Amino acid sequence: MPRRHPKKPPKDLDLSHHFRILTELEGPLDPTTLFCRRNPVELEIGTGKGMFLTSATSSTPDRNFLGIEVRSAYARMAASRLAALKATNGLVLHGDAMHLVRYVLPNASLSGMHVYFPDPWWKARHRKRRILNPEFLQHAGRIMQSGSQLHIWTDVEEYFNEALLVVNDTLLFGKASKEPAGGLDNTYRTHFERRTRLAGDSVWRAVFTRNEKPPQQNRLVAKIPNYSITSSPT
Repeated sequence: MPRRHPKKPPKDLDLSHHFRILTELEGPLDPTTLFCRRNPVELEIGTGKGMFLTSATSSTPDRNFLGIEVRSAYARMAASRLAALKATNGLVLHGDAMHLVRYVLPNASLSGMHVYFPDPWWKARHRKRRILNPEFLQHAGRIMQSGSQLHIWTDVEEYFNEALLVVNDTLLFGKASKEPAGGLDNTYRTHFERRTRLAGDSVWRAVFTRNEKPPQQNRLVAKIPNYSITSSPT
């Protein structure tokens, strides 16, 4: 089933408190400073249309939720949903997730991370673009606080099994635990999950807890290089 192009936000909807461009931020950046309240921050990699963020911000008001989305139209759509709800604890960044975790977020700055249905990059020559790679997960461990949780969901069993091995190799997380289906309201967590489950396809889910082992990546790279945003073909 082809994806529908995201709707443009209403022209009169103010996104200034819910949408930022990653390249306009300087690192290292304490993510709590992006919000009006300095509560614990959880990060979603790839917001899509924003179903998880809108649900999480409403159900867990004592936490801040930061999303990162490489596709501008989807990032703005997710931000517009937060703005429409006047959610003060949700914000979307437009940019590259690898850049965010590598150069912008400091050590132990996140209270949780969510990676739902990442692009599997099917072609062999594109596999290196998979976000759940060793470098990303080392930085994920670096920026996550001890005891925080990493949630990984995908509809690609091969990618799921690969991710389990890579997470384990970081030595920064405990053993994977199974995570039940459904979102915070016991329905669906993302639009992609809803579409996948309604089609009768399987979803593989796991949650990992950050241990107390010091990360191998102890600090950010001093100089942030220029980069261009790339996204998967639609």
